[in-house]
Amino acid sequence: MDNLEAKIRKILEEELSSSLSTNASTTTTIASNGTNGIFSNVDDAVAAAKVAWEDYVDQPIEMRNKVIDAIKEGFRPHIEWMAQQIKEETGMGTVDAKIAKLNNALYNTPGPEILQPEAETGDGGLIMYEYAPYGVIGAVGPSTNPAETVIANGIMMLAAGNTVFFGAHPGAKNITRWTIEKLNEFVYEATGLQNLMVSIDKPSIESVQQMMAHPDVALLAVTGGPAVVHQAMTSGKKAIGAGAGNPPAMVDATADISLAAHNIVDSASFDNDILCTAEKEVVVEQAVKDELIRKMQAEGAFLLKNKQDIDKLVKMTIQENGAPDRKYIGKDATFILDQAHISYTGQPTLIILEADCEHPFTVTEMLMPIVPIVSQPDFDSVLKTAVKVEQGYHHTASIHSRDLVQINRAAHRMNTSIFVVNGPTYSGTGVGFTGASALTIATPTGEGTTTAKSFTRRRRLNSPQAFSLRSWN
Repeated sequence: MDNLEAKIRKILEEELSSSLSTNASTTTTIASNGTNGIFSNVDDAVAAAKVAWEDYVDQPIEMRNKVIDAIKEGFRPHIEWMAQQIKEETGMGTVDAKIAKLNNALYNTPGPEILQPEAETGDGGLIMYEYAPYGVIGAVGPSTNPAETVIANGIMMLAAGNTVFFGAHPGAKNITRWTIEKLNEFVYEATGLQNLMVSIDKPSIESVQQMMAHPDVALLAVTGGPAVVHQAMTSGKKAIGAGAGNPPAMVDATADISLAAHNIVDSASFDNDILCTAEKEVVVEQAVKDELIRKMQAEGAFLLKNKQDIDKLVKMTIQENGAPDRKYIGKDATFILDQAHISYTGQPTLIILEADCEHPFTVTEMLMPIVPIVSQPDFDSVLKTAVKVEQGYHHTASIHSRDLVQINRAAHRMNTSIFVVNGPTYSGTGVGFTGASALTIATPTGEGTTTAKSFTRRRRLNSPQAFSLRSWN
């Protein structure tokens, strides 16, 4: 490893030296045993990222700004094409939703500006807190948001002064690789820096496991299923984990039912419900249940009434082990209905049905446009049921209500990383520029919606005789 690092460092130094004297707008193939950050194995990739970090950590903050600007400007003309490629490779979601998510990741992710130092002065001198990088971060992304996660996490992690090894999901390896290669190309053209983000050409579970155990990976950031998040949390390294969720949408008797119906259908059908924040079930007060269902139908939802059809849909979409069948994850509502041989009219974007709190669709994170509606006699029962079906993930929940007391009670009791009031839950991810982008929502490890700050160490400096306008000793 030491010999390999020394060789890579020498090559990088030579490349950096020559790049500084060339025009930054000239496209150059990045060297050092990898092409635009892609290597044949984990050891080479991590070694290159470590060498890159040793240079990057000494660069001024302005260099980080140049890196982020290069990423934002570079991807701008490719957004629609990327959305189409994600849809084509993964077979999930919709192109329009992916365009919205890519724009959110690129232009709604805070950079170095969020890392302003904090200072205190007084009789004890100066106390200053700054946000310092970890080093090489080992990141893992999902197939549901492949390029979006590369971009958003890349901006956050690079803004914080780290470099990144990114483990691609095998189900989205082509668009992930392309995104990493282009990111390196854009950054190199603008700054001469290379290998700020690396990966390998053949991603696998084994390569992710190797990365997690690598001694030169300082921090893990994992967006994915429970198994990979658990592995990161038990690795012995600092880990930021974004795991499962089962977000309930509560609707009480005081709600604007028309608005609630619009928001729930709009959000649960957004990218065919593959967002981990998306409404996975509705819990509604009995008094307004029928009105809500009618208005959801008016918004494009298809109400499934026949018990035989419902049972058929359960059997088709949920496997014997209780997990949703990947064949239907992120697919259009019409595709799912067609596959189940269930007749319908129009072009429904969401399938809804009445169910109880124990129904398989209620307790399973389906990641497809199927949303059960559970009715309860009063708000106390609505809240109790919502807490139960959320299953303690503390991920995302929403409420539709005009009662501030009940809104506050629900927000307190749900204790989720994201809580949305009278709106679509995709707003909790920043889509629509509703706050900073949130592609990694670290609920298991407690960071919540991550920003560049999440990928830094908070350091304290004390200078007892430092400058202070308020006192003089």
